[in-house]
Amino acid sequence: MADENGTRSADGAPDVGKRLADGGPGADERGADGGPGAGERGADGAPGAGERGADGVPGAGGKVADGGGEAVVDGGRVADTGGGGGAGPGGGGRADPGSSGAVDLGAFFDRLDPDMCVVTAVAGGERAGCLVGFASQCSIQPPRFAVWLSKANRTYRVARTAQCLTVHLLTRDQRDLAELFGGETGDEVDKFARLDWREGHAGAAVLDGAAAWFVGTVLHRVDGGDHVGHVLEPVQWGGGPGGPLLRLSDAVSIEAGHPVE
Repeated sequence: MADENGTRSADGAPDVGKRLADGGPGADERGADGGPGAGERGADGAPGAGERGADGVPGAGGKVADGGGEAVVDGGRVADTGGGGGAGPGGGGRADPGSSGAVDLGAFFDRLDPDMCVVTAVAGGERAGCLVGFASQCSIQPPRFAVWLSKANRTYRVARTAQCLTVHLLTRDQRDLAELFGGETGDEVDKFARLDWREGHAGAAVLDGAAAWFVGTVLHRVDGGDHVGHVLEPVQWGGGPGGPLLRLSDAVSIEAGHPVE
């Protein structure tokens, strides 16, 4: 089917060499700013979009005009070779395996302020719990939630064989619970001796007074680096007091019982 900017194939996609509906360059067509189109190499020899460079990394239409630094990866760390440029306006860069160094990703990560939660695990006659900032809903239907536990924590060691985990939201006035589960380690103290709790589904540990909580069956475990993700299917839940939830910015001063180095 034809449109005002070019022709379309039978499946509705723009033909190669034609201008897209939004006015952007199609494959093999140079943009209005003189930049290379998809599949075309830039004037500096950099690979265009859809084309791989000599290092196997997909190009994005050539290098930036200011020639600033790029983000590179070395053994899982991100590095900055210097300069303020990169992949587009405002700096940035592209991943380039094989280089060394470290880049400050604070421009992104420091702006996050997630809700904090306490995750408890029971397995092999042991109970454990820790304060978690890496957690979110990951599916609407079916409902699923993922929590990420540090490999340095005792809670992770217990959770590796746990059938279920319990996730608790806290209000800002429950900082004492956040300090107990975030600032103490179960290797040295029995956190559960200091509070009221009860058994939930399959023997899960449910803390009294949480703003909201659910017990979830562990469906999958995913290694994410120094944390392991646990994808949960909620099977039991409840609510508690209202009020603003405790966020990372409220708990940032808590010194971790098991720091991640």
